[in-house]
Amino acid sequence: MKKLLEKYLKVYSHEFSKFAWLAAIFFVIFFVTAIFRTYVDAAFLKRYGPDYIPMMLVINALLTFVVLGVVDRLSRRYLDHFLLSGFLGCLGVMVFILFWMVKSGFSIAYPILYQLLYLLDSILLVYLWNMAGDLFDTRQGKRIFPLVTMSQVLGTTTGSFITKPVTLLIGEDPTLLVFAVVCLATAFFLGRTGPEIFKGQKPKAASTTARGDSGRIPLSRVPSLIAEYPMVRYLIVTGLIPNILLPIFLYQFSVIANHTFASEQALISFLSIFRGMTTLMTFVLLFFVGRLYSTMGLANASLVHPINFALLFGSLQAFFNIYVACYGQFTAILIQRAISGPVNKILYNVLPKELIAWSRTFIRGTVLKVGMLAGSMSMIILKPVVDARSFSYLAFVLSIWWVVETLIFRRHYKRILKQVIAEKEIDFDQVESVRAFDSGGAAMELGPVPVEDRTEEAAAVGTGKAPAIEPEVALKMMDDPNPNTRAEAAASFAMTQDVRAVRKLVQFLDDTDIHIRNAAIEALIAYRDKILPYLEVSLIDSTPRIKQGILEVIRLSGLKGFEVVPFLAKELNDAYSNLVVLRRMQSESDGVSITMLKEHLRETNDEILRLIFYALWVYHADMRLIYNALKSETASIAVELVENSIEKEITPYLIPLIEDVPLDEKIEKGRQHLPLIRKDNPERLLTFLAESDDPVTRIMALFVIAEHMPYESFIPVIEQRLTDEDRGVQELARYALARTRNEVAQMPEIIEMINKLRNFTLFEDMGIRELHAIATVLKVERFNAGDLMIVEGEENSTIYLVMSGSVRIVNGWGTPDEKERAVIGAGSFLGELSMFTRMPPNATCIAAEETEAFLLPHHQFIEIMRVYPQIGINLCRFFSMKCRQAIY
Repeated sequence: MKKLLEKYLKVYSHEFSKFAWLAAIFFVIFFVTAIFRTYVDAAFLKRYGPDYIPMMLVINALLTFVVLGVVDRLSRRYLDHFLLSGFLGCLGVMVFILFWMVKSGFSIAYPILYQLLYLLDSILLVYLWNMAGDLFDTRQGKRIFPLVTMSQVLGTTTGSFITKPVTLLIGEDPTLLVFAVVCLATAFFLGRTGPEIFKGQKPKAASTTARGDSGRIPLSRVPSLIAEYPMVRYLIVTGLIPNILLPIFLYQFSVIANHTFASEQALISFLSIFRGMTTLMTFVLLFFVGRLYSTMGLANASLVHPINFALLFGSLQAFFNIYVACYGQFTAILIQRAISGPVNKILYNVLPKELIAWSRTFIRGTVLKVGMLAGSMSMIILKPVVDARSFSYLAFVLSIWWVVETLIFRRHYKRILKQVIAEKEIDFDQVESVRAFDSGGAAMELGPVPVEDRTEEAAAVGTGKAPAIEPEVALKMMDDPNPNTRAEAAASFAMTQDVRAVRKLVQFLDDTDIHIRNAAIEALIAYRDKILPYLEVSLIDSTPRIKQGILEVIRLSGLKGFEVVPFLAKELNDAYSNLVVLRRMQSESDGVSITMLKEHLRETNDEILRLIFYALWVYHADMRLIYNALKSETASIAVELVENSIEKEITPYLIPLIEDVPLDEKIEKGRQHLPLIRKDNPERLLTFLAESDDPVTRIMALFVIAEHMPYESFIPVIEQRLTDEDRGVQELARYALARTRNEVAQMPEIIEMINKLRNFTLFEDMGIRELHAIATVLKVERFNAGDLMIVEGEENSTIYLVMSGSVRIVNGWGTPDEKERAVIGAGSFLGELSMFTRMPPNATCIAAEETEAFLLPHHQFIEIMRVYPQIGINLCRFFSMKCRQAIY
């Protein structure tokens, strides 16, 4: 069953239990409500007639204001499922009482039943859909809300069709008993199962919003919210105008139906069959709504409902008959349930978090009833002078206003999504700091500079005016061992633009010296269109850091003819290929090598996504903002903004990578568009990885072969890596070869160093590629007990990372005032303060026992921090904790 839902309905395993629970609730409630509605509508119309409907709607609007106000106050203490359970329980008891009143001949029971029916509609609209919004986010809603609506429609369809045979079997009035019993049973079910489904969620009063309130906003602030948030304005419009129009149309439909069908049984039969057919058609259409949203987009789909109302009321002006009325009822229900309803439910999640709870109650409750009250009051006032047909003119004008407001919303939809993301304060516990992603990478800072300001930004890249050096001399200077000389030579080509330097300048983009790299960027920017084809080709097969540098050059140059598709094609294909390997490795037994490979592949895909968004940033100024939001709580809105911002040709490839869907679904979507490997047995996949362009990937593949699959069939691959240009790969190849020959082999040093570096708080949250890059520049040194590592007052230019053993930290060493301050062990580090203060150490560090440490000179550590800003963040955390301990 779950696989069927995943394959055809796109409901995934982690969503199944919540979806099944919600769908069952929707089905049962709307099934029994359909029976109740048909009975109440027919009974009221035949006893009181359509002329009382406007007054009943006015009373209902006022009643709903009161009830929703009470329930809203309760919602600060109780969750929505508990409130709905209580309401249904009370409703069931009241209907039991009203059944007795009906059988006793009290005609007042029918208006009360009418009020309860439409009060039930309002409560379900607010609190039933609140539960759906709490369970699923914006992107999940695009898939799941149409399916939930299908449950609603299926329940309504079944209830509508079954009403006539039920009334013939048990009579008309006993249907009230059926409704009451099901209400009580549903209330009990909600109360028992709801706490488990909504585990961890808190009511409004227990979850203070970012603005310091708890979801309650005074009415006086609403105008400022409308001005500040276009989405609030649009949702208020969609809550107000349709509910002015619906009472008008309901009155017109009732007039036409009452005149067309003479008896109560005939009217019940008509309403039962007509509503059943309408909801059945809606049910069928809902199978295609998810695809419709993807094709049309939410903003375009929002236009369908107002345009239909404009056509309906335009037609009623000319043809006021049962056929047009049936068309209106059919299309209104169809579009509301199949398109407009789910779209609006999704849009409620495209609001700042602090406004969501308020908007659900205020707009779905208060605004909705204001609209209904306005529509009903207008009919009461105008009915003495205007016939039912003429109300179409007023409704048509309101429909056109609705169309205009929707067009305005559609125009600003991307800005609305961006506003929600931009308002969120980035939480660094949730969002990774944007950092480098290659063995010598520089931090990828997706700054806030808009595309139109690229030229101004480019002017700030260089360190000053380019020096005037003859090209021949500068070309020779580019090979000088002095980094300052190389930086000066690179900067000179910003003036001369000699094409002979381009290849070397591109290589300089991989330099760890920030001055050399910036000089190369400044020089390459000056070449502009002249070297664009070469940059595009270099972009495909370079290291990640060079790719980022090239993209930075293209972005800052403001070049219009950049061909991004070949680059994106390769990066996307690599990302999906990594997912194929990840899935296959998940079926293998876990071990250190398998775990490290999977971690590396995930990190590699993160690197690929960073590069893709950097490339998209060339054309789309919002990509920096979107990329940072993808790992925050606004991720679903960020994905929606990507889908509405980038070219439609790219969307099918990129969206699955960034959307929260299962791995199998990502791969399946990738296979639809890319030539991914089909037979994904481990031997084939590891062979491909061992031949990768990336040395870290080759190392990880060889490590898995050695530890997990030391088969003879891998020997040709392993032997080829023995002469690899990377020393780490050579080391792993020798280890793997020994393992395939059943020889004793020592764990490669590079693997041991990567795993030991993980124990240092200094390198927390750093990936395998980053740890590998750091490990390649470390020196290992061993100290005997009593050996001096750092001497108080003497210059120190090294950071010590203690791998094993322990170190005493002493003041006044060798003097009568000697005092031991602390003893530190493995995972600690020394010498960091003198690096920042440029002052001699204020303590002596002595090996307390045999101690092994990694040594890293200060100047190299500073270069590494420039490349990997995460180290700086970790140092800040470390020093903050030290300060806290000193204070408290």
